Formats: sequence, structure tokens, C-alpha cells
Amino acid sequence: MNAQTSPILESTVVLAMDYGQFCLDGGLGDIDNEMDLLEQAQAEQPSAGDGSMLVVLCPHQNNFEMSIDVQVFACRPAADRSEWQQVSEGHLEIDAPGILSLSSPTTEPVTVAVPPGQYVVEVSGRGFVNYGWPGSTTPGDVWRLRLWPGGDSALEPAQLWNMPGYGTPENTATSTEVPDGSGTDLS
Repeated sequence: MNAQTSPILESTVVLAMDYGQFCLDGGLGDIDNEMDLLEQAQAEQPSAGDGSMLVVLCPHQNNFEMSIDVQVFACRPAADRSEWQQVSEGHLEIDAPGILSLSSPTTEPVTVAVPPGQYVVEVSGRGFVNYGWPGSTTPGDVWRLRLWPGGDSALEPAQLWNMPGYGTPENTATSTEVPDGSGTDLS
């Protein structure tokens, strides 16, 4: 593999994911913003971020043994979206200690060493069996995070899993949208 397309750092962690969501935090996130980001992710699935945190929705309600490969690149890696069921991108800054924290409600966070800086992060998942309850607390879906420098780079559009016989879930209106979805601010 070409050195330009090979990760400069790679590790795997296991996160106990619950409530159909997980959060990436580079050390600058404010826990009080997580619910707003969750609401934004539900309105424009499957993820939302503010540059310091990124909340990602998972088709499965839970996976208490969710494997996540974390890869850091020097530049944007080659696209492989066709190999994944769900893909989204966001901006994320990792602060000086160089720790990326992955967390989910009611479970213990896990951490990964990542060099400080401003990144684009691509979040990819596959192995889904159902939207909602997957039939087990360990359904076997796997995830990958790919990070590369580019805090102000344009992001690729999200790709949602098209579940056979179901399709994709509808986005939900945020609390600041009129019920018809026009996006008019109610405040």
C-alpha cells in the first residue's frame, strides 16, 4: 500500500454503545451541548458536530461490544463508501493532550491517542441487522473512524443504511422547526 494512503496511526477499541448513539470528543467538547447535537443528528441523520464534539446515530439501539477501528492519515484516504452501510463526516479538533474520547449514554467511555490538531473525521459503520432493537446486545456491527488534517475542508454528504423492506428513517424536526419542516425559527 502507498505510504500516502496508509494510516500513520491505527488502533482498535471496543465501546459499549447504548441508546443508538455515540459521541466523539477531542477534549474541547461541552457535555451540555451533547443533547443539542443529538437533536441536530436526528434532524439531519446520521451525525452532527460543532467542531469539538461529534454525535453519531447508530441504526442499532445498542451494541455492548462495538468494535471501532481508529485510523489517522496525513491526507484524505481513498474513498471506499461502497464497502460501508453508513458513512458521515464531521470536523473535530483534538486538544493538546492528544486524546480522542468515545462515549455513549450509560456506559464507560474509551479513549484513543490521536495527535492534537483539527481534523475531518469520517465515521463508517456496517453489519447492521435492523433499525432499532437488533435482537441482541451484541449484534456484531463494526465501525471505523478515519481522521486526517483539514478542519475547514468541505465534507462529503452522508450515506444512510437502506434497510431491505424498510428503507431509511425519516429525519425528525428540531424544536426550532415549524411542524411542516420549513425550518422557521420559533424562538
